[in-house]
Amino acid sequence: MRAVRVRRVVPLVVAMSIFAFACASPPEAEKKAADAAVSAAQSAGAEKYAPSEFSAMTAAVKKAESEMSTKAYKEAKVSYQSAKDLADKATQAAGAGKAAADAAKADAEKQLADLDARWQELQAKAAAAAKNIKADQRAVWEANAKSIADTFEAAKASLATDAGAAKAKLATIPAELDKWEADVTALATPKKDDKKPAAKK
Repeated sequence: MRAVRVRRVVPLVVAMSIFAFACASPPEAEKKAADAAVSAAQSAGAEKYAPSEFSAMTAAVKKAESEMSTKAYKEAKVSYQSAKDLADKATQAAGAGKAAADAAKADAEKQLADLDARWQELQAKAAAAAKNIKADQRAVWEANAKSIADTFEAAKASLATDAGAAKAKLATIPAELDKWEADVTALATPKKDDKKPAAKK
């Protein structure tokens, strides 16, 4: 009877030891999977195009690393699994964010090209009407022209990094061009004399 009990207890002890060892082992597989997912998210530009998802992912990784350092392997395993899931979401969000940014940039580039073409056309008309411009009016025109040119340059500089900022700068230009066009049209239109010369008797 005693031998039977020993035979029953020994396998149970061995099984419990194996289970305890498994729980105490570092979650290397989960860490490896999480690291790969994080690298993919970083390569996709998640930090730029999906900042909130990137922040959540980073927080999960730091939590897992902290738990690994204190040998809380069971908790670390769960945290690495969470980090992988968050990294996958960050990668997807980064793809969508980049697509939206590219579309906004393309739209801003078209808007810039259209406004620049109109500006060049107005400058040519202004040059043709320059003989009718008085000195004080010329000074105002030159100041306005410089302001518009500076806005164009600022928009071009912003376009590479922030299409939204570029579009915001370009939004102020149409009103200035409308004013220029009205002034140029007025100068190019011959004025009629208010009074006709008196007829000779």
